[in-house]
Amino acid sequence: MVRKLPDFFKDPHAIADLPKGEPILLALSGGADSSALIYLLCRLREVHKFPLYAAHVNHGIRTEDYDNEALRDEQFCAELCSDLGVDLFIHHADVPMLAQSEGKSLETAARDARYAFFEEIMLSKGIKLLVTAHNADDNLETQIFNLCRGCGVSGMCGIPEKRDFNKVGLVVRPILSASKAEILDFCRINGIKFVTDSTNLDDECTRNRIRHNILPELKSLFFSPERASLRLSRCSSEDDEFIRLEAERFLSYEKGSVDAERLSTLHPSLAKRIIMIAYGRTFPYSSSLEAVHVEDILAFICDNGGKKNGRISLPNKTVAIIRDGRLQFFANGGEVESRSYEIPLKEGSLQIDGTDFAVSVDSQQPPQSLYIDGEAYVLYAQAYVKNIDLSLCSASSRREGDLIFDNKMHKKVKKIMCDKKIPTSERSLLPIIREQSEAIYVPLCAVADRVKATAADHQYVISIYKKHKPEETQHA
Repeated sequence: MVRKLPDFFKDPHAIADLPKGEPILLALSGGADSSALIYLLCRLREVHKFPLYAAHVNHGIRTEDYDNEALRDEQFCAELCSDLGVDLFIHHADVPMLAQSEGKSLETAARDARYAFFEEIMLSKGIKLLVTAHNADDNLETQIFNLCRGCGVSGMCGIPEKRDFNKVGLVVRPILSASKAEILDFCRINGIKFVTDSTNLDDECTRNRIRHNILPELKSLFFSPERASLRLSRCSSEDDEFIRLEAERFLSYEKGSVDAERLSTLHPSLAKRIIMIAYGRTFPYSSSLEAVHVEDILAFICDNGGKKNGRISLPNKTVAIIRDGRLQFFANGGEVESRSYEIPLKEGSLQIDGTDFAVSVDSQQPPQSLYIDGEAYVLYAQAYVKNIDLSLCSASSRREGDLIFDNKMHKKVKKIMCDKKIPTSERSLLPIIREQSEAIYVPLCAVADRVKATAADHQYVISIYKKHKPEETQHA
């Protein structure tokens, strides 16, 4: 057993800012890095008495052609955990089949299979902390890889010491500051055994070629480039965090689309990040935009101050559309869904089929969110009304020539929606409340004078809810 924790090891609980007794799940491959780490965690467990688990995935890759290294690694991990008194979870995945069926590389399919298994364990066991054995050399490899892809400052952040994990918990890297050489020395000094993945010796993989050819050359030219890489990561992460927070602050004032005119006046670094985040929010399960696409969008907007309408084709049949001074992203080539509907109103809540909206009519203040048929909705718009006959009221889609009498004058509903910057994709689906054929409430836009009320004298509260779509970000 390891007697003393080395300087390169950080307490995972301290990194995550969680109590010392919080359970930990270790991603265990059986290689030098994770084998060293499990001994370090066991030493820490003696002090803080936390539950420690490990998870190993047999990817089904290194089988017959590799003297069944996959089974050897699995058995090694099982024996190691048995000796150390650590509960081990093992999963068998057919990664070659997954890669082929999902159109992914073996590396990506293997990673996805691992993290899906880790998430399953964390959810079932109530574990918030996943620990991986990434090191300083891994971080340098990542930066070189990202650099050659033409990344921005985000790519130079490298591997984060801590990141969110699918809203399940956190991933932390306690030995990220250690070089590969330090870890191998630690294993040798402490008699820690490990297995070697022979595919790591194959130069067909890009990362392996970086590891075998570029890193040794860098280390012959410069003293400890992996340390310099970590400093670059810290500086880049600080800059990246500042830009991200400013971009999110800008977007906090937007509703489903982005002010293209204002965007054209911003520093390019901030404007590009806003575009990337807006795209990611629209398509949370898609890959992020590459730099060339972001630059195309920004160049179009800046060429005319965001005032000219246009469209830019993007990957995966998505498009960026600039219309009426607003930037918005669409799937399927930008075809905006349009359908006509009219639904009678009654007290209570109802979904509007074929849309993301629901309507609620109550005499009292309704909740900020609700569930209808298992779907979660959040409050989108609300109005206090009086002097209406609910039996004559309906919720319907917008009609050509719609008017609403607001502030002593008739106004075109289409123009109000445009002025209020209602996203184009929502204008044809947003429910308009009518009494007979008269529009009396256009959400986020206007309430007709004759039914307008306050919280003190209202007859009904009409609430429009929108389906809740959680945002999830995939991490490398």
